[in-house]
Amino acid sequence: MATTQMVDDDDFKVKESVIRKMTRLAIHHNAVNLSQGFPNEGPPSEGVCEVICGLLGGTDEDKNELKDKKVSDLMGSLIDPSQHRNATLYDLLSAINERGRLNEISQYSVPFGRPALREKIASYYERFYPGTKGATRQRVDPDRNITVTLGATESLVIILRTICKPGDSILIMEPFHELYPSQAAVLYLKPEFTEMKENITTNKWELDFTDIEAKAKICKAMILCNPHNPTGKLFDTEELQQLCHICLKHNMYLITDDIYEHMIYSGATQEKHILPGWDTESVLTSAAGFSDDEVQKMANLYIIMNSLSKTWSCTGWRLGWVICPSHLTENLRAVHDQMVLQAPTPIQVGAQALLDIPKEYYLKMTSKYQERRDFLVQELEKLGFECTQPNSAYYAFMRFRNVPALKGFSKPIDASIFLLKEIGVATVPGDNFYYNGHNTDYIRFCFCRQMPQLQEAVKRLQKLQEYNAETALKQK
Repeated sequence: MATTQMVDDDDFKVKESVIRKMTRLAIHHNAVNLSQGFPNEGPPSEGVCEVICGLLGGTDEDKNELKDKKVSDLMGSLIDPSQHRNATLYDLLSAINERGRLNEISQYSVPFGRPALREKIASYYERFYPGTKGATRQRVDPDRNITVTLGATESLVIILRTICKPGDSILIMEPFHELYPSQAAVLYLKPEFTEMKENITTNKWELDFTDIEAKAKICKAMILCNPHNPTGKLFDTEELQQLCHICLKHNMYLITDDIYEHMIYSGATQEKHILPGWDTESVLTSAAGFSDDEVQKMANLYIIMNSLSKTWSCTGWRLGWVICPSHLTENLRAVHDQMVLQAPTPIQVGAQALLDIPKEYYLKMTSKYQERRDFLVQELEKLGFECTQPNSAYYAFMRFRNVPALKGFSKPIDASIFLLKEIGVATVPGDNFYYNGHNTDYIRFCFCRQMPQLQEAVKRLQKLQEYNAETALKQK
């Protein structure tokens, strides 16, 4: 059984993000940034063009009309003929914007999301998570279940504020994204931690269900990041079944962070992401001991948070959503309204287009990230780094104790700073993903950057072979 981690007063202190700090240091030291999980390529054109045409058109009707206009017609009607030869794109965009038409898309919209966007989100779940018994089309109601948010970061805080009160406990799996305990601190919640451990023999990250069961007795909710950041683990059906049984037994909410849902690679336990609180075909089955009443109860304990950021390469757009049981929606939307009012209206317009992209986009994205994973993990292993193969998300959580140059560093932060300043590659120290930094064996690398940047990072990392533990420590 895992050792229980007790919390103290420092757990209510809101701390700076180490991940974002490493990005700032990467910029300062001109390092290749493999720390923070954001791509360096743009989102699909469908979304970008929809935002631009929405801003310039001002209304949905004018937006659609503008999309179909020929450039030559726009130039002819808006730009003086004598200026055509020297007119720039900026000139044309300015002329379109200054037509003086009604503009609604730059203004407030419905606080909990444009109706059209909430309809698109509902359709998205019908498309990717169909079923027969308990199908998502019977679950997701745009008006009763879906709230559009200012990214997944806001999603989590409004979920926790809706279902918890100060002093309540929530269950967090280690290693965790730093957001989870930080949000708990903001709301004066008590984090309980259960450690997922890497089994080198089975090549798997394993949960301690005895520990989870014991802590579920005092927790209001459990957060499940699946696919998992930072390990790249995809939870299998049996694990999801056990977690649902525990949630049902202790009336504990299951909050799933699904932002890497389409990033599932070869070697994973299944080919597609599962929504455990709804899935009656593989998770909530009678064969696994779930009654019809328990299926309904689980639906009322299940909350999804997701966002555009990772799947569509637009982390700066800050748009996400929450899908929750209808009995929570009114309170959740009230918290959202008072915190941020709404997600930006133009970005919501772009999101509508992104959610309509054909499935081929997701297949290409998965293939792209798998290629990058295969390249980076293989090159890191040549240098002495070790890991359980990440089969989802876009991170490699590497053990670094067998890298000769890094053996002498007792703290991962010192190893990461050495990599940053002396090697020119930014990473995240692995103890950042553990309560009080109690595990010091890991460093996280991100492989969402394009291949030229990954190749440059590997080229720089080759310099590790010029150091041993003693000479590296001298650079500290």
